[in-house]
Formats: sequence, structure tokens, C-alpha cells
Amino acid sequence: MSITGWFKKKDPLLESDELANNAVQQETAFDNGQSSQDNSDHPSILNVEKRYDVSDCIEKIGYGRYHWKVVLTMGMMSVADSSEIWVIDLISYNLVCEWDLSTLEKALIPGLVFLFMAIGSFISGVLSDMYGRKRVMTVVYYIFTVSAIASAFAWDYYSFLTFRCAAGFCIGANYGVSICYSAEMVPLAKRGFNLLLLDLLWCAGGVYICFCAYLVMDLEGGWRILIILCAAPCLITIPLLHFCDESVRYLVITGQPSEAKKVLDRMADENKVPHIDGEIIKLSQPSATILDMFRKPFTRRTIILGICFGVCVWVFYGFMYLLPDMMAYGYCYMSDLFEVTYVDSHGCTVYTKSEYLFLLVINMLYIPGYITSPITAELWGRRPTIWYSYWGGLVVTILLLFCISDIALYVQLFLLINLYGIQISTMWLYVPECYPTYIRSTATGTHNGMSKIGAACGTFLTEYLDSYSVKYSIYTFIAVLAVASVSTLFLQIETRGKSLRDDTDYAKTPEENEINNGGMNEYGTDTNNSL
Repeated sequence: MSITGWFKKKDPLLESDELANNAVQQETAFDNGQSSQDNSDHPSILNVEKRYDVSDCIEKIGYGRYHWKVVLTMGMMSVADSSEIWVIDLISYNLVCEWDLSTLEKALIPGLVFLFMAIGSFISGVLSDMYGRKRVMTVVYYIFTVSAIASAFAWDYYSFLTFRCAAGFCIGANYGVSICYSAEMVPLAKRGFNLLLLDLLWCAGGVYICFCAYLVMDLEGGWRILIILCAAPCLITIPLLHFCDESVRYLVITGQPSEAKKVLDRMADENKVPHIDGEIIKLSQPSATILDMFRKPFTRRTIILGICFGVCVWVFYGFMYLLPDMMAYGYCYMSDLFEVTYVDSHGCTVYTKSEYLFLLVINMLYIPGYITSPITAELWGRRPTIWYSYWGGLVVTILLLFCISDIALYVQLFLLINLYGIQISTMWLYVPECYPTYIRSTATGTHNGMSKIGAACGTFLTEYLDSYSVKYSIYTFIAVLAVASVSTLFLQIETRGKSLRDDTDYAKTPEENEINNGGMNEYGTDTNNSL
């Protein structure tokens, strides 16, 4: 439905029928490339209407140079986050050797790090809805960089664990907010494309750190050198953050329309399109808390998405930590293709160079899934893509229990890697669309926190159970995937083709909206045109 049609429905954000009619006339003039008045100081300004919605402005300005700056900054954050997550697995055996760690102590490292990621996610989501996306990301990233580098100089197990937990807290604090920020700053048609770029850069972070491990882990103190190399993307990201603006949607809902207008003008200038002149509709929304996500109309989606995120990342990171052990223990036919044991000069069993290369390839194998996700999400919709990827992942995981042949095993692993990539990418596309701006960062932070709780459980159990049998971990994957697959069937709303909303009347069930809005669906559009 066109924006004109939207206003004809008397959008509740407009103050009167007269304003609605004026908005229709002025929007028609804008679509015809006409300006309601000239501006001698800035001839490129288009005076579209007296009052307009920030979503319409972002759509009119389009995707351009400004958004590539956002992609570069958020993308470098993804590279840094991915590198920091992978490095724990890459150096784990070296830590066991250097500090004579028990199986439990080794398993506690990723478990506690992911737990602190969850805590950081929960806290930062609420803080960024209160104080702004950019402010929270900037402060947290300074702490992240310092703690990440400090862990390279840890003098014992407990100091290392302390620094890595601090870094983990910051990784969790940043990731959900960065996803929210990216979604809020780009036009609807480019939302999937933008997330795809961030996913590809996340893969690049894994490839980067695995390649660095291949080069330096044979050196004396190689794990310390690797951690310092891992922090390099952080040092690049910090100056980039200072060139980013605050989220324009956050500025609007916190009563700062003049600041939002300045951001929109910069966006238009950098994208080389005319300014949009007029008054932004001011929205004043209450501060959000995590408890608000469990109140109507968000209750069901919050519970279901929390389960799905927890399970998806449980299995995602569980397999990340499981694959090297599958090689080390010769699961099925994997030991036939790789040298799986290497004893260094100190008598410690560590990863071989072939294993670092294998993990590098594993990172690259996520790319087809990340590319497939936005395509299927636009063709089929968000919900069907989530359904198929979870049920498909469950079936293929069950098949892992049967060692048919070496070719079958690697086909199954390839399918699993891509199905999990589709799951997590589609979920991150879907979640920001399910909540309004005043609670969106709290929502992305909370669901990111749930995902990290899943990761903590998955990595801890994988590290612990694999000392007995690889299949024990696979059994846990099957159990949690079964729960998540069933829960996906109860997702209610479809967000494909829908703009992000900033007001509190957002995202009710279709039935509630048809009753309250006289035949309009949950996004304020005619039910005959809804998906």
C-alpha cells in the first residue's frame, strides 16, 4: 500500500482529518517531484509536508554512501566479535597445557564467557533504549578493547578468566545493540542486504583469526600473540564509531526531532539526494524494561523467540566447539582426512595446522547459508524460513548419529552449518521488526542474551561431554532442537515487507488490530493487502 493510502486510513499519528488530507496532497506532490515552496538558501530542499514520519524519510532518502559507513562500522564490530569468540576455542588446548587445567576448568572458560555475554546483552539493551545506541556502543567498546588486550598478558588461569569474562560482557553488550542500530538506519528494501553484509563480515572475522592461528600458534607464546592480533579489529572500530550518528528513530521517540532532522540531513547529503523539509512527527514513549517484553502484545513472541535464539546458538556454538573434537576422536570417518593429534615440545596435545585450516574452511562454509537467508526470507517470509531451517536442522542432526559414509558425513555437516546460518541470520532479521523503537534495543539485547545463555550451555556441555563421547553432545542438540522446532509453529506475525514502527500501537495480533482499527492489520495497512 502507498503512503497516500496509509494517510487515507487516518493514521492515528496525525492529529486530525484536515492534517490527513493535507498530508495526502503533499505526498502526491512529492511523488511527482514537486515542491510546495522554493527555498533560495538551499534549492535542493523539497518541502514535502508539514508533518511526516521518520520511516518515510528514510525510505525517500534511500540507501547510499551514508549507509555504507554504517555497514563498515557495524561490520568491523562483527569481525571483532567473531574473532574474540573463536579465539577461545583456538587456544583452549594451549591453556590446558600451560596451566595444567582439568576438564571442568577448560569447560568453564567458554561457559563463563558466554554467560557474561548474556549479562552484557540484557543490561545494554535496556541502557541503549534509555541513553542511546551510539553512546552505549562507544563506551562499551573502549572497555572491550582494553580487557581483550589485557587477557594476552594474563599470569594465571583466574586472571585470564577475569579478563575474558569482561571482554565477553562487552561482546554481548555490543552485538544486540549493533543489530538494532543497523536495522533502524536503513530503508526497508535494504534491510536483508544490510544484514547479509554484516553476516559475511562475521564470517570474515572467523577466517581472519583462524588464519592468524595457522601462522603464529607454533611460536613460543603463540596464544598470547594470537589474542593481540585478535584485538586489531577493535582498534579499527573505535575511531569509526565516532563518525556514526545516533539512531534517528531513537532521537524521534525520545523527543529530539531537531536532532533527528540533522541526522536525516547528513544522510541526504552523503547519499547526494535532496533534503526533506518539514516537521517530524514527535513521539514520546515510556522507558522500556525487560519486563515490558513479557506484557501483551509481546508475551508470546518474546517467549518463543527466546527459546529459538537460545537453541539456535546452543547448537551453533556447540558444533563450533564439537568439530575439532570430532576430528580428534576420529568420529565416523573424519580421522581419515586429517592429522588429528600433535604433541608439542612440552608434551602437550594441541591443534595441528591442518585443523586450523579446517576451521577456516568451516567459517567459509557458513557463507551460502547467510546468502540464502535474506533471499528465502523475502520470497517465503520470515516465519516459513525459520520453520524450515529449524525442522531441517533437526532432521539432519538426527542423521549424524548414523555413520553411513565419509561423503554422507561431510554433506550432513555442510547442510547443518548452512541451516544454522539461515536460522540465526533470519532470526536477527525478524526480531527488530517484531518490536517498536522504544523497546527494540531492549528486545534485541534480551534475545541476544538468551542466545548467549544457549551458547554457554552448549559450549560447556560440549566441552564436558566430549571427554566421554561425541554422541552425547549430539543427543543434547537433538533434544533442544526438537523443543525449538515445535515452538516455531506458534509464531504469530509475519513482518516481510513491513516498515519498522516507532509507536506503541505496534505489532498486535491480526485479530486485535482488525477489531481496534476497523479492518486494518497489525501494521496499520488494509487487511486485504497484508501477507
